[in-house]
Amino acid sequence: MSKNETKPFGLSIHCSNDGKAAFVQYNKQAGYLALRLEKFTKSVLTNSNKQPEGYYYEWSELLGDKITGTYGVVEQSGRVTSAWYLRGKDGKKFELIAYQQTEADNELQKLLLHGVIISFTTSSLDETFSFKYANGKSITTDFGSLDSPNAIRSAYVKDYNFDGYDDIAFSLPDAGMGVYQTFNIFLYNPSTKGFKPLQEPNDARAKCTCLCDVSINQKQKLIYTSCRGGARWWQDIYQINKDNKLIYVRSAEKR
Repeated sequence: MSKNETKPFGLSIHCSNDGKAAFVQYNKQAGYLALRLEKFTKSVLTNSNKQPEGYYYEWSELLGDKITGTYGVVEQSGRVTSAWYLRGKDGKKFELIAYQQTEADNELQKLLLHGVIISFTTSSLDETFSFKYANGKSITTDFGSLDSPNAIRSAYVKDYNFDGYDDIAFSLPDAGMGVYQTFNIFLYNPSTKGFKPLQEPNDARAKCTCLCDVSINQKQKLIYTSCRGGARWWQDIYQINKDNKLIYVRSAEKR
């Protein structure tokens, strides 16, 4: 909400943990504006209070291809400590104050990726989420859930198939001991302008039977999955072909 203004206004900024797939929506307005991430910095604060990591986000507000303003947010200890909006048309800067989020606000998350609103919950008990397209079409699907009220779902925005377009992934702790994260990955197709799930590995040589602790090597265009079997940790390495199929490369014990 704006601070010390004769006509105060409220807004919500939605984004991933690293500031991607962001948009802003003003209170009492049905529409939204896309935000382009310009800066994201992370630092460890070493003052006498021994505060945890702090984060700084800065976005450009977009109306089509035109920049109409700039937003900045500082987050510490899981809460917003300062925020501002710089209006593009006259250079006026508005100081913003954060309101206390409710439990429902914390669970329901929204992201904007390639013009598609992606809604999901951080609760591991809820397995449904939706893609809402600009033409009004909405697709609801399911992904992994856990019968545990304390596990939290995380979202990641990365180019998992190395085609130059960001994709989206969700993870939860594995249903066994919770020592690694299981992933659901949805790849964006620029031709259809839609998302499709990446199928799990299906190769008898692989040590892991799921998409687990997924990481990528952007330079070598490799996808890694890791899991624990008995007392050992294993890593499977894959390439991804033009049809978005995982091609097994090799496995190795992870040390």
